Amino acid sequence: MSTSFPFLQDWMDKAPQEHPLRDYFDLAGGNGDPDSFTSIIVTAFENIIEALEKAKPERLAGVRNDFRTAKNMDLLLIARSEMVAGAKLARAGIPFDFGRRNGATEPDLMLRDLNLAIEVKARRLDGLQDLRAELQTALTGIMPPALVELRTDSQPLDIKKDVRAKVVKETAERVRSQNYGTAVTTVEQSWSARKHLLIHVGVYQAPDLTDGSRIIVTGGFWDAEPGPHMMDVEDQVLAALEDKQKLRQAKTRPTILLFDAARTGMAWLRSEPVWAQRLAMRLPDTTLFVGAALMTPKLDDPDVGISLGVRDNLSDEDRAAVDELARRLGLTGV
Repeated sequence: MSTSFPFLQDWMDKAPQEHPLRDYFDLAGGNGDPDSFTSIIVTAFENIIEALEKAKPERLAGVRNDFRTAKNMDLLLIARSEMVAGAKLARAGIPFDFGRRNGATEPDLMLRDLNLAIEVKARRLDGLQDLRAELQTALTGIMPPALVELRTDSQPLDIKKDVRAKVVKETAERVRSQNYGTAVTTVEQSWSARKHLLIHVGVYQAPDLTDGSRIIVTGGFWDAEPGPHMMDVEDQVLAALEDKQKLRQAKTRPTILLFDAARTGMAWLRSEPVWAQRLAMRLPDTTLFVGAALMTPKLDDPDVGISLGVRDNLSDEDRAAVDELARRLGLTGV
């Protein structure tokens, strides 16, 4: 049994062997390099859990259970969103409890001495990586293998399922028939700030490949990017303000929506002050939430920066509570 990470060890003891953090934990707890990325990731989890356990918030058991029962990395990272937000409150000395679950309408984090709550929302959106993963699956076993280059003229936050299926089918047929060269698919995306997306798929002969087709993603932001891409990310944050479940929770007490955008496109490219400014600018006065915040946590960091924008039409009481929370967390420009 590892003693290097006692707090994480306690959470892992009742987790199944196939837990998505298991391999990282076992490697870091053995004779692994303490400076390796694996050890740094595990150390970050240890520090987050230590902060939570020492703060002793009510209903921490529910969060611990979400961590233990996560069946894949996506579910683990969703649980980590709430954990890292709670740990940040704990380090700042802000008393809080986790909200009631199982049908209750309380937000995720209930502040004890401020009439405020925080509701955490995580959203994974990465159109190119979704397409790449589906191409890799479809091309496995097709001989001879090919080198496939995937490139778009804009950074897509999302590529719809039917479009991905069409591109995958056509590319698999090209690889089977050894139809080398580049094909371009034009995609209409009325929901995006960029109304048209061009997907370039190049198929090339690669006789030296022994492990199946290789897919590479090339290119980056073009023309006016990343502006349109960031507008799409902003739209996702604003859409979360209209989620029916989130709205029910916001009605219970003044609530800040905290959006984990670490895996929502490339939100991390924008600085925290600019995010705070944009959120404040676009936050509708009619929303039930007192404010919207954004964070982009990293696996190798137990802490996270937060950008917060609030409504202009807050009551004096709500404004005072938000200002006090911002002061304790060290947020500026709120």
